[in-house]
Amino acid sequence: TDRLAPNYLVLRIQPDEGIALAFNAKVPGTVFRIGGVHMDMSYREAFDATPGTGYETLLYDCMTGDATLFQRAANIEAAWRIVQPILDTWRDAPRPVALPTYRAGSSGPAEADALIERDGDEWRALG
Repeated sequence: TDRLAPNYLVLRIQPDEGIALAFNAKVPGTVFRIGGVHMDMSYREAFDATPGTGYETLLYDCMTGDATLFQRAANIEAAWRIVQPILDTWRDAPRPVALPTYRAGSSGPAEADALIERDGDEWRALG
C-alpha cells in the first residue's frame, strides 16, 4: 500500500529564519492522483538580507520606545500565577535516576525517539 507523505509546517529560527510547509494535494487532471507540494521561504533569500538577532530588535525597540514586543506587568504576573505552582511541584517531586541529555544542535535524546515510537510515529528529521 502506498502511504502519503506527512503534512508539516516548520518554523525555522536563528540562524536560518524561515518557514517551510509541505502538504499533499490532488494533481490536476481527470485521474485521481496525489502529489506532494513543498513551499520553503528563507528570509535571507527572499529579502536578500540577513535578519537581525532578536536582541538587536529588542534593544532597538527599547531605544525608540516601541513596547510592542514587551509584555505588560499584569500579563507577566498572571503567567507566574500559572507557572509557579508547576515549578513548585517539579522542585518537590522525586528526581528521575538519570535525566536524558543530548548534544546541542542534535535531534535530541534517544528517549524522545522511544517515546513517540511507542505509538508508531516518528520525529521529522532536522535539516
